[in-house]
Parts: sequence; C-alpha cells; structure tokens
Amino acid sequence: MVKYLMVGLALLGAAADAGAGAWTVPRGQFWGKLTYFQQRTQEWYIGKGRLGAPGTRGPYDFDGQYESRAVFFEGLYGVTDRLDLGLQVPYFDQSFANAAFAEPRTDTGLSDIRALAKFRILAKPVVLALKAGVKMPTGAFKNEDGLIPVGEGQWDFDFVGQVGRSFWPLPLYGDLDLGYRVRTRNEQIDRDPGDEWFLNAEVGYQLVRQLMLMGKCEVLRSNPAVVFGGIEAEIKRITYLTPALLYAVGQRTTVEAAMRFSLNGRNFPAGRQLVLGLATTWGKDKG
Repeated sequence: MVKYLMVGLALLGAAADAGAGAWTVPRGQFWGKLTYFQQRTQEWYIGKGRLGAPGTRGPYDFDGQYESRAVFFEGLYGVTDRLDLGLQVPYFDQSFANAAFAEPRTDTGLSDIRALAKFRILAKPVVLALKAGVKMPTGAFKNEDGLIPVGEGQWDFDFVGQVGRSFWPLPLYGDLDLGYRVRTRNEQIDRDPGDEWFLNAEVGYQLVRQLMLMGKCEVLRSNPAVVFGGIEAEIKRITYLTPALLYAVGQRTTVEAAMRFSLNGRNFPAGRQLVLGLATTWGKDKG
C-alpha cells in the first residue's frame, strides 16, 4: 500500500526535506538532497533598540546590503523501516556592506553540521514520528556587526514532533512539524542565544503525473538572548511562505524550484530567496 502511495504522489518521500517530513526512508535505502539558496536584500526586520518599532521592515543603516549564497547537502539512511539516521552539511558565502564600512564584511565556508535521528511511531491513520537532532559548532564563528557568521559557536539540540498524512486517492499530502531547540551558551562571547520554538507546515498536490505543487510555511520564535552574565538582548522572529514546484525524473529523482518569501520577523534579513533542489534515492526497492 505504501509503495503505491509513494508512486502516486510523485515520490512523496522525496517531497519533504530530510529534516521536515514525518515519513521515513525504507530500510537499506539512502535519500540525499542538494539544495541551493540565494538572497540579496537591502531590508531587514528591525530589532529592539533601533530606530523604528521592533518588527518593522525597513532598510539597513547607511544603505546596507546583505548577500547570501548557501549549499546544503542532506542525507537520510533507513536503518529500519521506522528508524532513520541523517546528516546535514551546509556551506555559506555571505557578505554585508554599507557606506560606513571601508570593505564589505564577508564570511565563507562550511557551517555548523547537524546530525539527526528520526523514529516513526505510527504509519496510519496518520504518519507520526519523533525526531532529535544536534547542531555541532563546526563552522568558523565571526562576531562582526552586520554579518551573520557561517558558524554560531555553540551546540544546539532539537526535539521535534512530526505528523503527516496522505489523502490518497486524492493526489494530496500534508505534513506538520513542531519543535523546540535548546541552545547552549557561546562561551567565547558570553552569550546565551535563547531557546527557540519552530513550526514547519507543508502541503503538496500532484498536478500531473510528474509535477507537484507544494506550499510551505516556516515559523521561528526565540526567547531573548542573554549577554554579559544576565543582560537580556534581542529576540529573533521570522515567518517564511514558500510556493514550490517539484518535478519527478524517473522513479527516484526529483528537481525542486521555489521562491521563499519573508512575511514578518525581528532581527532577520527581509525579502525573498531563490531555492533550487535536487533529491534522489539509492538502494533496492522492497518487493
């Protein structure tokens, strides 16, 4: 039954990101995805202590401009039909420039690596899974004004509940993730970045045999950061809405094209991001 649902929904298992979908990879199979992000913006969502109400979308000071390009490799391996182990390796190329800087602030290199384990509890009437992940401070950390560094300098631990459902014979699926991220202190700069809540919702509808239309909503809300032994600093907020098209190439590979729009936030770059992805599966199909 599951095999036919996967085919009928244009490789449903590959439709969701490795860190998002409640579905697990079949035992002995490996699912991998390469994703490219690109953003250029002169606006951000203003934080506390700046000119303007916190959360207002406005230009960076001194005609500032932020640029970011990123490549993510994600992989999941089905240890059993119910248990996946995964890894995410990001690479960033970022810069921030304004009239007050003699040279743009730049940071390029491998970012913090994430490892995860996902266990499926139920397969019907809905797919229910629990996921735990860890972000390791493997990327270089730079503490410079205007720059989002490729590495954050501390460990994070994610705990996520995931629920998904196929509405077959309708060519439709939905997925919802709700998670909590425990963020440890960055000892280098005496900063506790504040724990985070996050929600990811996704729906997909098969338009024709090989083409799927997807919609994604991502929400992140943080507790206040704490610096210098007890002073409360900024909070982070961001909401993204992403329409996407997914095209199936054969039975194992998909190509994804999306545009990610920011809707609101605080202390985050505003604007849109171009997203391109390529996903495939290796391993023998179950008979």
